Amino acid sequence: MTHCCFLRVHWFWSFRRRMALVLCLQVLCSLGGWLSLYISFCRLNKHRSYEWSCRLVTFTHGVLSIGLSAYIGFIDGPWPFTHPGSPNTPLQVHVLCLTLGYFIFDLGCIWRFAWRKSIKKYHAWRSRHSEERPLRHSGHLKMH
Repeated sequence: MTHCCFLRVHWFWSFRRRMALVLCLQVLCSLGGWLSLYISFCRLNKHRSYEWSCRLVTFTHGVLSIGLSAYIGFIDGPWPFTHPGSPNTPLQVHVLCLTLGYFIFDLGCIWRFAWRKSIKKYHAWRSRHSEERPLRHSGHLKMH
Protein backbone atom coordinates (compact mmCIF):
# COMPACT_ATOMS: atom_id res chain seq x y z
CA MET A 1 0.00 0.00 0.00
CA THR A 2 2.70 2.50 0.90
CA HIS A 3 4.75 1.51 -2.13
CA CYS A 4 1.79 2.32 -4.41
CA CYS A 5 1.21 5.67 -2.72
CA PHE A 6 4.92 6.49 -3.03
CA LEU A 7 4.78 5.81 -6.77
CA ARG A 8 1.73 8.05 -7.14
CA VAL A 9 3.39 10.88 -5.21
CA HIS A 10 6.63 10.45 -7.14
CA TRP A 11 4.75 10.44 -10.45
CA PHE A 12 2.86 13.58 -9.38
CA TRP A 13 6.04 15.50 -8.54
CA SER A 14 7.86 14.35 -11.65
CA PHE A 15 4.81 15.40 -13.72
CA ARG A 16 4.85 18.85 -12.09
CA ARG A 17 8.57 19.20 -12.78
CA ARG A 18 8.06 18.26 -16.43
CA MET A 19 5.24 20.77 -16.73
CA ALA A 20 7.35 23.48 -15.14
CA LEU A 21 10.17 22.67 -17.55
CA VAL A 22 7.78 22.84 -20.52
CA LEU A 23 6.45 26.21 -19.33
CA CYS A 24 9.99 27.57 -18.88
CA LEU A 25 10.87 26.43 -22.39
CA GLN A 26 7.77 28.15 -23.76
CA VAL A 27 8.73 31.38 -22.01
CA LEU A 28 12.30 31.14 -23.36
CA CYS A 29 10.97 30.52 -26.88
CA SER A 30 8.70 33.53 -26.46
CA LEU A 31 11.65 35.64 -25.35
CA GLY A 32 13.58 34.42 -28.38
CA GLY A 33 10.67 35.39 -30.61
CA TRP A 34 10.48 38.89 -29.18
CA LEU A 35 14.26 39.29 -29.52
CA SER A 36 14.09 38.12 -33.15
CA LEU A 37 11.32 40.61 -33.85
CA TYR A 38 13.41 43.35 -32.23
CA ILE A 39 16.46 42.44 -34.33
CA SER A 40 14.29 42.39 -37.46
CA PHE A 41 12.90 45.83 -36.66
CA CYS A 42 16.43 47.12 -36.02
CA ARG A 43 17.57 45.87 -39.43
CA LEU A 44 14.49 47.15 -41.24
CA ASN A 45 14.65 50.59 -39.61
CA LYS A 46 18.36 51.37 -39.72
CA HIS A 47 17.67 55.11 -39.86
CA ARG A 48 15.84 54.92 -36.50
CA SER A 49 17.26 54.37 -33.02
CA TYR A 50 17.27 51.03 -31.22
CA GLU A 51 14.75 52.40 -28.76
CA TRP A 52 12.36 52.99 -31.66
CA SER A 53 12.56 49.31 -32.55
CA CYS A 54 11.90 48.43 -28.92
CA ARG A 55 8.78 50.58 -29.01
CA LEU A 56 7.63 48.84 -32.20
CA VAL A 57 7.94 45.51 -30.40
CA THR A 58 5.90 46.98 -27.54
CA PHE A 59 3.22 48.10 -29.98
CA THR A 60 3.18 44.65 -31.61
CA HIS A 61 2.83 43.03 -28.20
CA GLY A 62 -0.06 45.32 -27.33
CA VAL A 63 -1.97 44.57 -30.53
CA LEU A 64 -1.29 40.82 -30.25
CA SER A 65 -2.26 40.69 -26.56
CA ILE A 66 -5.50 42.58 -27.09
CA GLY A 67 -6.44 40.39 -30.05
CA LEU A 68 -5.65 37.11 -28.30
CA SER A 69 -7.35 38.18 -25.07
CA ALA A 70 -10.47 39.20 -26.96
CA TYR A 71 -10.48 35.89 -28.82
CA ILE A 72 -10.08 33.93 -25.58
CA GLY A 73 -12.69 35.96 -23.71
CA PHE A 74 -15.37 36.28 -26.37
CA ILE A 75 -14.94 33.30 -28.69
CA ASP A 76 -12.85 30.47 -27.25
CA GLY A 77 -14.07 30.74 -23.67
CA PRO A 78 -14.69 30.10 -20.93
CA TRP A 79 -16.43 33.39 -20.22
CA PRO A 80 -14.64 34.78 -17.14
CA PHE A 81 -17.78 36.25 -15.56
CA THR A 82 -19.77 33.01 -15.56
CA HIS A 83 -16.88 30.59 -14.93
CA PRO A 84 -14.44 32.41 -12.63
CA GLY A 85 -11.63 30.29 -11.29
CA SER A 86 -12.04 27.55 -13.87
CA PRO A 87 -8.86 25.76 -15.01
CA ASN A 88 -6.83 27.50 -17.69
CA THR A 89 -7.16 26.33 -21.25
CA PRO A 90 -4.01 25.49 -23.23
CA LEU A 91 -4.47 28.67 -25.28
CA GLN A 92 -4.58 30.77 -22.10
CA VAL A 93 -1.36 29.12 -20.93
CA HIS A 94 0.33 29.86 -24.27
CA VAL A 95 -0.74 33.51 -24.14
CA LEU A 96 0.56 33.72 -20.58
CA CYS A 97 3.94 32.34 -21.66
CA LEU A 98 3.99 34.71 -24.64
CA THR A 99 3.33 37.66 -22.35
CA LEU A 100 5.86 36.54 -19.75
CA GLY A 101 8.51 36.30 -22.46
CA TYR A 102 7.64 39.83 -23.51
CA PHE A 103 7.83 40.99 -19.89
CA ILE A 104 11.40 39.69 -19.65
CA PHE A 105 12.23 41.37 -22.97
CA ASP A 106 10.72 44.65 -21.74
CA LEU A 107 12.75 44.51 -18.53
CA GLY A 108 15.85 44.19 -20.70
CA CYS A 109 14.77 47.21 -22.74
CA ILE A 110 14.16 49.23 -19.61
CA TRP A 111 17.54 48.26 -18.25
CA ARG A 112 19.19 49.06 -21.58
CA PHE A 113 17.50 52.33 -22.52
CA ALA A 114 15.78 53.89 -19.51
CA TRP A 115 18.35 53.19 -16.79
CA ARG A 116 20.88 55.66 -18.12
CA LYS A 117 18.23 58.30 -18.73
CA SER A 118 16.88 58.00 -15.21
CA ILE A 119 20.38 58.31 -13.75
CA LYS A 120 20.97 61.41 -15.90
CA LYS A 121 17.64 62.88 -14.82
CA TYR A 122 18.44 62.26 -11.17
CA HIS A 123 21.84 63.95 -11.47
CA ALA A 124 20.31 66.89 -13.32
CA TRP A 125 17.58 67.23 -10.68
CA ARG A 126 20.11 66.94 -7.87
CA SER A 127 22.38 69.60 -9.32
CA ARG A 128 19.42 71.96 -9.88
CA HIS A 129 18.11 71.28 -6.40
CA SER A 130 21.45 72.15 -4.83
CA GLU A 131 21.64 75.38 -6.87
CA GLU A 132 18.18 76.51 -5.73
CA ARG A 133 19.17 76.79 -2.09
CA PRO A 134 18.64 80.36 -0.94
CA LEU A 135 21.98 82.13 -0.55
CA ARG A 136 22.83 85.44 1.05
CA HIS A 137 24.83 87.92 -0.86
CA SER A 138 27.90 86.88 1.06
CA GLY A 139 27.55 83.32 -0.25
CA HIS A 140 26.46 81.72 3.03
CA LEU A 141 23.26 79.71 3.40
CA LYS A 142 20.31 81.48 4.97
CA MET A 143 19.18 80.05 8.30
CA HIS A 144 15.43 79.50 8.64
